[in-house]
Amino acid sequence: MSSEFSETKAVCFDLGNTLIEFGPRQIAMQYERLTAKLTEMFGSCDEVMLKEIRDRQIVAPYQDHFRENDFEGCCRELIEGIYPVTATDEQVNELAEERYVSFVDIIELADGILPLLTELGERYRLALLSNFPCGRSIRDGIGKLGMTEYFEVIVVSGEVGWVKPDPRPYELMLKELGEDPANCVYVGDNWLADVQGSKGMGMKSILTTEHLPYERFEPKEGDDEPDARIGCIGELRGLLLG
Repeated sequence: MSSEFSETKAVCFDLGNTLIEFGPRQIAMQYERLTAKLTEMFGSCDEVMLKEIRDRQIVAPYQDHFRENDFEGCCRELIEGIYPVTATDEQVNELAEERYVSFVDIIELADGILPLLTELGERYRLALLSNFPCGRSIRDGIGKLGMTEYFEVIVVSGEVGWVKPDPRPYELMLKELGEDPANCVYVGDNWLADVQGSKGMGMKSILTTEHLPYERFEPKEGDDEPDARIGCIGELRGLLLG
């Protein structure tokens, strides 16, 4: 085990592009599903406009003091931004359901993740903290993948109202864990949300670069450095179990 992690009692994870891949390939698959659903509901869908709106929505929380998107509100914006209609609640809910179903359908788990979580869980308490506007998508998604039982605590930004790096999602996770931040390590792929967010809370931070993220934040002067960098999630064994 690496010496800087010798006092660790809890290992906390991001989900997308950390434990599962959710990058450009998955985003493109979801856009295909949304395009098909919108076409079914309203007629031919302007795919360029759909991508423009979704790209804007993805980064919106980081431009709005880290306030999380409203899931149904994003669906309403898609409908009304592409078609000359005022969306009904029923139409918004129908599109929101497609977004939920498509997320759960699309996500997959690499073979080595559950064995890794099993090994880590024998030594540490495990938690999950994910930025996503729909808590049901995350909870049902990890349930489908067989991951739920590994985590004592699961926090989703859509249920908090704020995204990482805002302290509030971290505070809730740490409160439910009942652990000192200094004894917790956070593993994630996002320089701003995961590294700066966890370091700002007094946690250790491990940056993983295994997957290509769909949102990128470059380091700025004065940013905290992660305590370790890994090229694949399996390298946690050397840092935390070796």
